[in-house]
Amino acid sequence: MTGNKTIDNVIVLLVFLATAGALGTFVYTQMIYKKPLPTNEQGLAELKEDTANITVPESYKLDKIIVNLPSRTRRLRFLDVQIHLVVFKQETISILENQKAIINDIVIDVASNMEPEELNSVSGKLIFESRVKNKINETLNMPAVKELFYTKFVVQ
Repeated sequence: MTGNKTIDNVIVLLVFLATAGALGTFVYTQMIYKKPLPTNEQGLAELKEDTANITVPESYKLDKIIVNLPSRTRRLRFLDVQIHLVVFKQETISILENQKAIINDIVIDVASNMEPEELNSVSGKLIFESRVKNKINETLNMPAVKELFYTKFVVQ
């Protein structure tokens, strides 16, 4: 060790105390202390309290859309997409239902003006989302759509 007998003894004592403390903590938490089990009523009340605070954003599900994409090669490329529109207010869902054909046209128009390689990238998906969201909000003359969620996004 260090060569100095008192320092060596102090180091050995400190290591022994640390080991004894760790071992004592382990024995206490595993063998001596038992956490009381919750009752069914208590657990149910806590679960109800936790779920009461959860807010799920309202969304409007568009039908599956298949769009032909421009391609420089002879190969036919298309986008198969399923979109959920997350709205700011629940009242706007009825407006989106009434304008469903226009929203589908917006998705088709935006997608058909993008290259398949661009749509296949993460940045391309973000650009697509931004363009669709902005064009829908612009068409409706109000901030209706907060964000888009894709449940299916396939470029072939």
